[in-house]
Amino acid sequence: MDLLPSSVESYLQEAGFSGTELFVLKRLMEDDAMTLREMAIKTGKSTGVLDQAVKKLIKKGIVDRTDVNGHPKYGLHSLNAVREWMEEDMQHKQDMLLRKQRNFDAFITSLAKDKERPEMEHFDGIEGIKQAYMALLEKDTKEFLMYVPVTCKEEDDELRDFRVQYFRERRRRGIFSRVLAHDTPLGNRYRNRDPFEYRKTILLPQDEYPFTFEQIIAGNTIACFNHLIFLFGQS
Repeated sequence: MDLLPSSVESYLQEAGFSGTELFVLKRLMEDDAMTLREMAIKTGKSTGVLDQAVKKLIKKGIVDRTDVNGHPKYGLHSLNAVREWMEEDMQHKQDMLLRKQRNFDAFITSLAKDKERPEMEHFDGIEGIKQAYMALLEKDTKEFLMYVPVTCKEEDDELRDFRVQYFRERRRRGIFSRVLAHDTPLGNRYRNRDPFEYRKTILLPQDEYPFTFEQIIAGNTIACFNHLIFLFGQS
């Protein structure tokens, strides 16, 4: 039985765990505490490489060290340590996205007050929205920050066929999406497709974060989609 499901392993990789760290983590989930030499024999990796990975896992609070007959051994602090670390990492990312939201709100407010407004573009109609989505792929970024109020199932989306093409092109360019969506049945359905859509979705209470239109932050560009109304702003 694989004690580290592929979905969890993918999340840990996305969160910055190296391949060697995951190798050590899986080995320690299967065995009791081990010395670096014992790990090296079972993994085929050098003790130097393993030592660096173990030190990082100790710093994350996932692995601890004990001395047995004068020999240091390493083992999992507890299985809950992995879960707790993931929860802390998710909270950190959520806080980061919320700070981006506040910056976005401040940006929109400044548009109404600042005479020297940033460059703006307007796209109209379905074809215009498609052009706007594709234009975002040209921005100098490898990550989108998105606020998505999910209002329908994928099969009911009038842009369904286009979104398939758009996803393939985004994935080809290596642009990852980090999404805030509402904690609703449709939002949960949307999040469940994350492994297939090259994205990570965090669900928020709708009454506390009542965004009503899709927003995408791509580098210095902020895009606002509202049905057939679309604004494209670059700071």
